[in-house]
Amino acid sequence: MNDVTVTVSGFAGNNPALHMGKEQEWTSFRVASTRRYMNDKGEWTDGATLWFTVKVWRAAALNVVKSVHKGDPVVVTGRLEVDEWTAPDGKERMGLVITASAVGVDATRGRVEFARTIHHGAAPETPGSGELVAAGPGEVDPFAVDGLGDLDAPPPGEDAGSDASGDEDNPGDLTGVGQRELVTA
Repeated sequence: MNDVTVTVSGFAGNNPALHMGKEQEWTSFRVASTRRYMNDKGEWTDGATLWFTVKVWRAAALNVVKSVHKGDPVVVTGRLEVDEWTAPDGKERMGLVITASAVGVDATRGRVEFARTIHHGAAPETPGSGELVAAGPGEVDPFAVDGLGDLDAPPPGEDAGSDASGDEDNPGDLTGVGQRELVTA
């Protein structure tokens, strides 16, 4: 069997909701992707809109639920599948589904801030039990924040008004900027 991997850019059509399956958490949301092209008159024109259902599994599902909101521009990469079903009216239906390996808010359309997450106790004790097991002790990361924390605050040990060089007009080394961590329980 051949897998078809696609990358789609578009807009989230709904807010993702977190679900707990028998063995793992998951979410899904819809993405509308409209082709734009230049017509014969040199004007940008909207083409047909394709709708995709995006499915995201495990800990990534929680990240997507916290990061993607209805109307956000998104970029999704994943395995393309066709879902077929019989609707309540008896008609056969089909839809395009992307099982995502990557989902991101499109930074070409607005500012995005990144916060790495550490999921403690994300795995159920037994399938379907809904009880969480602690992930175990680990090193404390000085850049990690508990839960959503104050994402606008600078990481511990940094002054909000200057960079490492002390020159407020010079941004200095931006390595790691915006890459704080979220710790979720």
